[in-house]
Amino acid sequence: MPAPLLLAYDPACTLCCRMALWLARRDRQGRLLIVSVRDPELLALAPELAGRPVEKEIHGLDLGTRDIRAGADLLRPIARRLPGWRWLSPLLGLPGFPALLNRLYLRWATGRFRRTGRQPFA
Repeated sequence: MPAPLLLAYDPACTLCCRMALWLARRDRQGRLLIVSVRDPELLALAPELAGRPVEKEIHGLDLGTRDIRAGADLLRPIARRLPGWRWLSPLLGLPGFPALLNRLYLRWATGRFRRTGRQPFA
């Protein structure tokens, strides 16, 4: 089984908060460590994220390998860690699918504050 995955999410984003809660409810084995980008402990847990645009898109750090992923590239590592969702991991790796998912995610992520009228970290 893979090492835990630290996920740094933006608490100013409604969808990010909903997704963090959804993931936390399904993580019965403690394979995900979900941390707000505002948490002062984040950089102590994951110094590799310093200088990264963590407020612009979700970032993850594999606590075993220390590999960093962001955006839709986190879907496969997340699926591998959640019971009942592992079957999805190979599908998320089909040729061209990760790139398509990432384009869709980035389009959504860059426009999320325009849609809500809020500012990040406001």
